[in-house]
Amino acid sequence: MNHASRASKFLKEYFGYDAFRDRQEAIVDHILAGRDALVIMPTGGGKSICYQLPALLLEGTALVISPLISLMQDQVAALTASGINAASLNSALSAIETDELLSDFKLGKLRLLYVSPEKATSLSFLSIISKQKISIVAIDEAHCVSIWGNDFRPEYAALKPILQQINAPKIALTATADKATQIDIRDQLGLLNAEIFLSSFERKNLNINVLSAQNRIKTITDYVLAHNTEAGIIYCLSKKSTEQLSKKLQESGINATHYHAGMSNEARKKVQTAFQLDDIKVMCATIAFGMGIDKSNVRYVIHHNLPKNIESYYQEIGRAGRDGDHATALLFFGLGDAKILREFIEQGNASESFKMIQRTKLNRMIEFGLATSCRTNFILSYFGEHRLKKCGHCDNCIHPPKVFDGTIFAQKILSALKRLKEDVAINTLVDVLRGSNSREIISHQYNQIKTFGSLIETKREELLHYIGQLINQGFIEIDFTHFNKLKITENGNQVLFNDVNVALTALLVKVKSEIKNNKKEIYELDLFEELKKLRMALAQTAQIPAYAIFNDNTLKEMCSAKPLFEKDLLEVSGVGSYKMQQYGKEFLAVIQKFVQEKTVTVSGETHLETLKLIKENLTPDEIAKERSLSSTTIYGHAIYLYEKGEIMNLKKFISEDEIQQVMSTWYRLKKTDSTKSIYFGLKEGVSYDKIKLAIAFIKRA
Repeated sequence: MNHASRASKFLKEYFGYDAFRDRQEAIVDHILAGRDALVIMPTGGGKSICYQLPALLLEGTALVISPLISLMQDQVAALTASGINAASLNSALSAIETDELLSDFKLGKLRLLYVSPEKATSLSFLSIISKQKISIVAIDEAHCVSIWGNDFRPEYAALKPILQQINAPKIALTATADKATQIDIRDQLGLLNAEIFLSSFERKNLNINVLSAQNRIKTITDYVLAHNTEAGIIYCLSKKSTEQLSKKLQESGINATHYHAGMSNEARKKVQTAFQLDDIKVMCATIAFGMGIDKSNVRYVIHHNLPKNIESYYQEIGRAGRDGDHATALLFFGLGDAKILREFIEQGNASESFKMIQRTKLNRMIEFGLATSCRTNFILSYFGEHRLKKCGHCDNCIHPPKVFDGTIFAQKILSALKRLKEDVAINTLVDVLRGSNSREIISHQYNQIKTFGSLIETKREELLHYIGQLINQGFIEIDFTHFNKLKITENGNQVLFNDVNVALTALLVKVKSEIKNNKKEIYELDLFEELKKLRMALAQTAQIPAYAIFNDNTLKEMCSAKPLFEKDLLEVSGVGSYKMQQYGKEFLAVIQKFVQEKTVTVSGETHLETLKLIKENLTPDEIAKERSLSSTTIYGHAIYLYEKGEIMNLKKFISEDEIQQVMSTWYRLKKTDSTKSIYFGLKEGVSYDKIKLAIAFIKRA
């Protein structure tokens, strides 16, 4: 069997999938041919298959370099649950565990070995791998090697000389890399001849929304309460805000906790494991959380604050909906967050060139928050993927902003800013326009200017929305180097003095139902809950994440198809032969019980009743009498069950002599499918029912 045939066979056998996704097959073929690759594929797009499958097909052990212990452990747990021998060499292992693992590695027992970049470059480890057969080297989260990436890690830069010493195909993988980062990854890792496989960055199952930062705590609480059975991640800018937000959610009866780098390793591991096992539903976290998360059933990601760049944002929202089911991303946008992020950059110890890159990236993130066009296309364009067609799954596409002539609004805003000598930030400008009598306004005598209170009837949220658009359209700019004060651009002066018209979009007031997940697929909710309970029990026994057994999409397909027999269960996406052997009987038992108790009509239900009586050793006639059915119907059930692999012993239905008679006649009549021809061709009388059963036996044999 050639590599291509074995790849398809193993894809189903170990991973449960009938077909490759997107560029997976081309990438696998490329690696199997011994060539290097750089794979840019969105989170949840199936990157891991691109190196895990070749690892099963090639001789030796695949070396997988990954940045976080938690990520490695999750990957190993999922592989082990699929019957693949994999291990993770990390600092959490004891000396005895490390020795046992290295012994397995030296004996060639491991198909995949996960290591950190620090471990991969250590002299002791290099000495070991120099004597081993390495099938491939996979560098996960490869953007970490580039200064242009969103998570530069110096330890990745030390990989280049090591990779050059290993005679095996290399595959670098990332979900976030613009053109500059792609080029830099190849240069920094020495993969100059690596072919770039670029998948679309669009996540069609992800609904993208940007909301005003006003009243964000209440909006978040309302949203999470409406989705209280679902897993979600809420990203915050500071450690303190993760703790405060999780406490607020807990006070509303929400199963939430927090995670940040200031916690002890033990505490972080505890809450991360609880989240993985679905014991915790909502995680309020800093960006320290998530890169090591391989949880497929996260239904929403909320950004309490503005991310520092598009790469971070895209990677973080990518943690929702990895199972392919509908998911939601909510970003709460406020320029106050931009100010804090700008201060982080300026106060950092990085070089000026690095700061310049970070400023540029932050500006693009601000533009994204202010955008009134398709948000998905904004992201695609950022990563070098350009198109005109709208996505249909972001807020601006689902609820297109209403455009109106905003020239008067713009002139009043710009006039007030001019009279304030362009020496205020956005919130002060809004206070002046709305006629606020705050201490700051009075002390600076801003209440004396002609345009004070000129937009008193306009809500604060609307004014922030309009000013944001004027910034986005280039009429106003933010001076980040001088306390975020607003400055009028040359184009802004044209609006003030030359009657240039300005088009603005009305603020869309999103009601709760408009920011909820898309309508779920129709499936038996009761059965889904029963299957989830079984999955949780099995996962807790094995001490692995629940989704490592079967993800939610696989369970939903079970609910839709309601397979009653092993052969039918194997047709469900995500069910391979190994998992069928490990967990199939338990899941089938739950489905069978549900079908019988709920009197649900499904294909094979009546056959299940017959199977029970066959297992009780009843004859065909006895079964027919018990069920008030004809013998012909019962024989039909027997044929169905035999073809499904549910019964192997046919002695109660047909003798070996009768099978031999039918077989001889069938061959003599050139394998005819005509039961009638075989019936009349037999020397001794064998019933039509038995002839049909015999033919089923012969064809399967």
